[in-house]
Amino acid sequence: MLGPEQINVSPRPPPVPMEGIAAARVSEQVAKAIGLKDNQIVRGIIEDRGGLLKLVLNNRELDWDGSKRFKPGDRIDFRVESSIYGRSLRPITGGEVKVASAAIPVPPALGASPRLLSLLYRPVQPSTINQLFRPQTMAPFIDQLAAANARQSADQLIASMQRITPDAVRSGLLSSGLFGEYMLMQQGASRPDIKQFLRSLLKATAPNQTRVITELTSAIDEIESRQIEGLQAQQNREVSYHFVLPFFDANPVSVHIEREANYADDGEADWVINLHTETDSLGELWLKTTLKVNSKIEMIFWADRPGSVDIARAASADLKRRLRDFGLELSKLTLLDARRPSIDSSLSGPGQVVDVRT
Repeated sequence: MLGPEQINVSPRPPPVPMEGIAAARVSEQVAKAIGLKDNQIVRGIIEDRGGLLKLVLNNRELDWDGSKRFKPGDRIDFRVESSIYGRSLRPITGGEVKVASAAIPVPPALGASPRLLSLLYRPVQPSTINQLFRPQTMAPFIDQLAAANARQSADQLIASMQRITPDAVRSGLLSSGLFGEYMLMQQGASRPDIKQFLRSLLKATAPNQTRVITELTSAIDEIESRQIEGLQAQQNREVSYHFVLPFFDANPVSVHIEREANYADDGEADWVINLHTETDSLGELWLKTTLKVNSKIEMIFWADRPGSVDIARAASADLKRRLRDFGLELSKLTLLDARRPSIDSSLSGPGQVVDVRT
């Protein structure tokens, strides 16, 4: 059975009919820069650029006669095709199966998998994993289930906030459940991860414990939805790893590591690391870290409880020193006594809006 990171389901059918619309020609140079491959499914967005409608694909503007039949914000799916005349983008009709394989061929019958579609369109909601791995939740949870190896598995996956190290963060990423099927396929055996742990708890749960089953299932769905998200980013030459670091002496920390696609003309793209957690003493905290190509770092810190920013400011000198030990320079630190502003995820795709979050 295929794992979610092994397939990619293209999003919903385009909003207007594709019949009669000619394919868009692209040069080999542009195709190489964007990363187009034969039979790949890609998504473009129509944008208004100075009164002219352009097709924006992987942050590149393309001229396309068919754009006149659309309005700004419309999304169109294309199939990449090659011929003696070069590369072209053929608009996909709504009835076509839009499934592409990231590793091995995918059976056509899998194209309309309700399971995969439910993961792809999983609604935005509070993280079940975050709630489940709070110390006051997880400890009695394991004791209640009395799973034979639940405590041993938990000890392997849950770290100590007091002894956090770069290696512990790396291990947390590898054990997040994002790479389980990939490691199994590559190595024949996989290390323990959070998704395996949750499945073992689900297996040990009595059928009459409906609430527990619902929570565990939702947590597994959350991980598999993130796996598909990561695969989609990979096919766009981007990076997106969204996972949770659990601790037995502190609340979990949500981590999102992302990087836009690299293009030769624009140089190396920045890496961005977003952190979010909640503590009894400091309240809710957010941190956005941007790592520049020259090893300089910019940080923005938000705290919703009065006094938390003052504590962060007092610790800033020690933070700069610790970063220097790793060859990094903290060039900018912004501390904000407020909640981090949010933005609708449906508006955050390429070409949709300019990110003006601070």
